[in-house]
Formats: sequence, structure tokens, C-alpha cells
Amino acid sequence: MTREYTKPAVVSCTHCGASNVFNQPYAYHAGFGDQGFLYSESGTCTLIWSAYDPAFEALVGKRNPWVLSRERQQILENALQPAPDGSRWLFSNPARCLTCGRPISGPMSQTIYYLEYEGSINVDRTGLKNVLKKTIESGAAPNGDPVGPVGDSGETEGPPALSI
Repeated sequence: MTREYTKPAVVSCTHCGASNVFNQPYAYHAGFGDQGFLYSESGTCTLIWSAYDPAFEALVGKRNPWVLSRERQQILENALQPAPDGSRWLFSNPARCLTCGRPISGPMSQTIYYLEYEGSINVDRTGLKNVLKKTIESGAAPNGDPVGPVGDSGETEGPPALSI
């Protein structure tokens, strides 16, 4: 479902001055929406999911996406299918200007506000399982190891396989 607003959010690029127009009234606050978000490496596609998504919790435990340790961030990054442009979803990717490609908003590791580009993937209601690599969906990591939340000590805790 695409929402349309009479007054879209406009983010001006500080480098080239281009107006980046988003079909949303303002930059969304991931914390208020109980959501996580990542940008593609191109910085022009957004992945949005629920902080309470069962597949997300099975991978990294019951934690808010914006406060994950680097280890847990990498678990999620490695579990995701590529973005539509073939690049990776990474916690370090910023939102980028559609004209010059320079950053216009920080990644989730720097800001809780996100921009939803046209053609983005919002699995907040349908589930993160729809964008996980097939090996993850079946309960095995890409290297064949069981998938489960990683504890602070690096040990697997909880169920050994992802159950969706």
C-alpha cells in the first residue's frame, strides 16, 4: 500500500542543492514506530521491519534494532537477501541524494530517523522472513551452522534454528 501525502518531505542535499522528495510527511522515527531500517549500499532504497518481528528476534534476540552490538548487526546483515539493486543492506549505509549520491541522512547507527525511498521494501507487516536468504529461512546459516540469537559471550542461546 502506497501512502500519498499532499505535502511530501523534501530533503535538500548540502552538496549539490538537489531537492530529494519523499512520499512521507516527515522523516519517520524508528523508535516511535517500533521499527528497524537499513539503507542499501547505493543509499537509495530502504528496508523497514518491525522491532518485534519473530525472524528478527530469532536472529539477534529481543533487542531494539537501533542498539544492536556490531556482532548482532553483522548477523542480521549477513542473513538478508541483497537489495533490489544487488547491493547489501548495512547498518553503516546512509541515505543518499538521488542526484549526486552524497549522504543526506545518516545510517541507523547515527540517527533514529529514516527516509523511505520510492521502491523501498517495507516488511513491517509481512515479516522479515520475506527478505532473508533461503538458508536462513530453513534454519541454517550460509555456512551451514544453526541459526539462533548470539549471547553476549558469543554462545548461541535459545532455539538453535530460526522458526518462522
